[in-house]
Amino acid sequence: MAGIGEMTPPKQNPFSLYDFLGYLLPGAFFIYVVATVRAWLSANETLRDVLHKHLNLAEPERILPFLILAYLLGHLLSFLSSITVERYSIWQYGYPSKYLVGMGYPGYFMVDAPKFPRIVLRLFIFVLLLPISVPDVILGRFLRMRYLYAKGLDKPLVDILRKKLDFLVEHHCGHLGTVPAKDTDFFRLVYHYVLEHAPAHVPKMQNYVALYGFLRTQCFLFVVSWWLVKALTGVGRLPTSRANAVLGLMALVAYVLFMAFVKFYRRFSLEALMALVAVCPEGDDAKHDRDVQPPTGSHEPGKESPSGTRRG
Repeated sequence: MAGIGEMTPPKQNPFSLYDFLGYLLPGAFFIYVVATVRAWLSANETLRDVLHKHLNLAEPERILPFLILAYLLGHLLSFLSSITVERYSIWQYGYPSKYLVGMGYPGYFMVDAPKFPRIVLRLFIFVLLLPISVPDVILGRFLRMRYLYAKGLDKPLVDILRKKLDFLVEHHCGHLGTVPAKDTDFFRLVYHYVLEHAPAHVPKMQNYVALYGFLRTQCFLFVVSWWLVKALTGVGRLPTSRANAVLGLMALVAYVLFMAFVKFYRRFSLEALMALVAVCPEGDDAKHDRDVQPPTGSHEPGKESPSGTRRG
């Protein structure tokens, strides 16, 4: 049993909500997308025939291979979505932890040296994610819809958070603390500080991670499906009128999923930052605690130091 003042780490199930939402469901969805494409390419088989022949889960011996394949594909798709959809959102809007506290971001094509390969890479990602990048520029940038899902915080709260962030970086980074928090990857420090000192917030943060991971992967899947339908239309396997309706619907769903992903990515960062406000001491109080703390070894073994940590 944990002693008084000690924190018991939150228990993590071997198979968590993140595994189910982030990997298994997207992998299974992708398998059915592939089956649908195969049916469209086949001259002799309908979708029902393909599903009955290859994905008939009424046969028990097929369930385990299906689950394993879906889980593995889910990991691959999650990785691909993290280097495409997530990177696009960061390049477009910046990290949520930074735009929440008013730290601006230069823009999608504003890159450091070497500029040419980085601009080419960002252009490639923009074209790859065409079903979400074009609506995002039109609706998110020009029509200001981004403030529905990627807005910053009010100034009083920003001021409080910036003081906490500057103190956290100064207090834990030693001589590096002379660097302002805005010029550091401060959210890594915030996240692990909150995991250590605010366990009550951890389950909510884990749920947000599961949700935004699932939404990011599903967004990527709909983008891939959009390109598959586009390719099938190009080779004449789908009627143009029918394909245009499917393409429009897929682009709409992909963009809605993208907005939802950015929203929950923001909520995850916001939860960590608000947990920091709740548990991180005020700068002046914490500085006073450090000033009055006796030298190491000056107190009796087993006693608690003024900072609350147990020594000896």
